[in-house]
Amino acid sequence: MCILIGIVLLFFKKTRRDGVLVLISLAIGIIITNLILKPIVARPRPFAEDASIIDFLTSINYKLPSEHSFPSGHTQVAFNTATVFAILNHKKGAWAFLPASLIAISRIFLCVHYPTDVLGGVFVGVLSAIITCFLINKLINRIVEKLKNRRFKKENKNENL
Repeated sequence: MCILIGIVLLFFKKTRRDGVLVLISLAIGIIITNLILKPIVARPRPFAEDASIIDFLTSINYKLPSEHSFPSGHTQVAFNTATVFAILNHKKGAWAFLPASLIAISRIFLCVHYPTDVLGGVFVGVLSAIITCFLINKLINRIVEKLKNRRFKKENKNENL
């Protein structure tokens, strides 16, 4: 859903920058979570230790995740997106932490993550969003400055002629 939100934001000129930040931040967070941390930590999921949890999850038609537990990918994605919105839109964006928190709680409730998995997902999501917003804003400011300098040089060149 968060990836879809990022893509939808790309379609509107007013929110295009927000969409780019969301998608880049999500990509960085997903790489850290799924390609680096999950294989290194290799923590089994809570349902792997209790057959009754597996019975419960299959009874509600929940597809059992096959990858490792730490950190929670859903939580990482939700908090990543919420943090980008909070950075870009301050008070209005802070409301995005409400659904992100509900997603995090649901991961524990469904017994697919331990509480520390969720905390790890929060940490990776928030950190990757902050780093992405900082670096992308720095990059955008550098590009804008170069464009201004180029235009200023061009205007001065035309005045001298």
